[in-house]
Amino acid sequence: MRRSRHLPVQGAFNIRDLGGYTTITGVSIRWRRFMRSDSLHRIAPGEVQRLHDEGLRVVIDLRTTDELQGAPNPFTAFADVHFIHLPLFDDLSPQAMSRAARSDHDHPLFTFYMAALETRGPAIRTILSEMARVEEGAVLFNCTAGKDRTGIIAALLLGIADVDRDQIIADYTLTADLIPDLVSEFLALSRERGGDTKSYARLLESPASAITATLDQIDARYGTIEGYLDAIGLPQTDLQTLRKRLTD
Repeated sequence: MRRSRHLPVQGAFNIRDLGGYTTITGVSIRWRRFMRSDSLHRIAPGEVQRLHDEGLRVVIDLRTTDELQGAPNPFTAFADVHFIHLPLFDDLSPQAMSRAARSDHDHPLFTFYMAALETRGPAIRTILSEMARVEEGAVLFNCTAGKDRTGIIAALLLGIADVDRDQIIADYTLTADLIPDLVSEFLALSRERGGDTKSYARLLESPASAITATLDQIDARYGTIEGYLDAIGLPQTDLQTLRKRLTD
């Protein structure tokens, strides 16, 4: 059966499967094991059941508590899917985002991603360990746009499976094709609030340069993605379980 990477879901923009990519040894990543997504708060009730029918069994929401309260995840009230709230950041504050926007790097998202990797190691370890505990069905992990927090976790998962770099970058940049309407909505809201829409617009991009620089820095500091995960204390058993779940 031919699978589609992007799942068109009413009320969401950026739900897609990590399946179908290939490792450096030619092994294909399994479909319906891991899915990444933007916020699910607007999806139609029938789509909740549809995602379950697609094999969804666990949802991990990476948003802050305030974000979750402001835009509740429908799977918190769906008995047949286990919902886990694991914020990648305690506070996604405007101050933190503006510091990233003023960084000296070619793209401010690189600063943001490296701050996440260097300061949120325990949270990343917990997220991946929870994923490793899932025995069957698909795991969906989401943030607000399905771009940054979700993108970091997706890149690490694909790295665990030894997917080649070009495909990791392609998976990241695919978001730009799927969320132009969401970006327009975010910018309009920022404009209404008197925000710096020019700087904010850069943070809503999904440029290859940002994820490429992040992967380069991981290699420079840790040797490999596996080296980074070892440095943040991810157990080898969890690493092997995730690799097996992605490829076996």
